[in-house]
Amino acid sequence: MITAIQHISFTVSNIDEARSFFVDKLGLESNDVRDVSGERVEKIIGFENLQMKIVNIITPDNGNVELIQYVSPEGKTLDLATCNTGVAHIGFVVDDIDKTYKEWSAKGVEFVYEPLWAGGGALKGWGIAYFRGPDGITLEIMEAPKGVKLHPATGTPIED
Repeated sequence: MITAIQHISFTVSNIDEARSFFVDKLGLESNDVRDVSGERVEKIIGFENLQMKIVNIITPDNGNVELIQYVSPEGKTLDLATCNTGVAHIGFVVDDIDKTYKEWSAKGVEFVYEPLWAGGGALKGWGIAYFRGPDGITLEIMEAPKGVKLHPATGTPIED
């Protein structure tokens, strides 16, 4: 039985640049970058002669975004367009999307478009903006509607 999500992971080409993006531009915390190799992790991941660098980005709600740089074997750059099968993104909740958008844009965060507000549908009232992270990873910021009872997992409005 699944009891929780322990982490979400992205493979990156440069662990130090990726860490800097999340810490210096987005203001999140992280642990130190660590080198990982050896027989145990080779068996878990399924690659021989595996060498990785890993860092964990910690969100204010104690979420864990794991970033991995594969030193050996070295990976390929893929097309991370969100319409491609298997491509993931993370949606972060912020308290003021317009303020966050302005602050992060000034720090060089590349947004797809300025924040827009959902007028209907499952996320009615949410402010939403996509942006690009390290290696073109798609990320998202979202502001919840005020004064609306929301489902704790999906963020959809709950009718009383």
